[in-house]
Amino acid sequence: MEAPPWDPLRNDSLPPTLTPAVPPYVKLGLTIVYTVFYSLLFLFIYVQLWLVLRYRHKRLSYQSVFLFLCLFWASLRTVLFSFYFKDFVAANALSPFVFWLLYCFPVCLQFFTLTLMNLYFTQPGTQSQEECLLHTTPRNSERSLVLVSADRERGGS
Repeated sequence: MEAPPWDPLRNDSLPPTLTPAVPPYVKLGLTIVYTVFYSLLFLFIYVQLWLVLRYRHKRLSYQSVFLFLCLFWASLRTVLFSFYFKDFVAANALSPFVFWLLYCFPVCLQFFTLTLMNLYFTQPGTQSQEECLLHTTPRNSERSLVLVSADRERGGS
C-alpha cells in the first residue's frame, strides 16, 4: 500500500520526509556524555554505600535509604542510555514492563527521594516543637501548683 501524495493545501497530510530535530552526531555525543555521567554517579554512590558498611553506620538510616534510591535511579538511567548505543529504535520499542521500568520508574524514584528528603528535613522541626510543648506547658503548671501547695503548708497565703 502506497502513501497518498502530499498536498500542501490540505492540513491533514504530512510531508513525505521529516528531518530529525537533532543531527545523529549530536545524539551520539549526548548519549555518550549521559552514559558516562550516570556511570560515574553510580560508582560514586556505590562507594558511598560501601563506606557506610565499612565504618559501621546504621544500615537503615535516612542516608543509606537515600543512597540506595539514588543508586537504583542511576543504574536504571545508565542501562537506558547504554541501550541507545546499539539501536535507539529498539530502545524506544520495548515491552511495556521494561519501558515502564526504564522510562517511568526513575521518575517515581525521584519522587520517593524528594519525599524522603522532606521527611528528613521536617523531622527536626516537629521534634523541637514537641519538646518545646512538653517542657513549657505541663512542667510550669506543675511547678506553680507545687509552689502554691508548699507555701500553704508553711502558713503563707
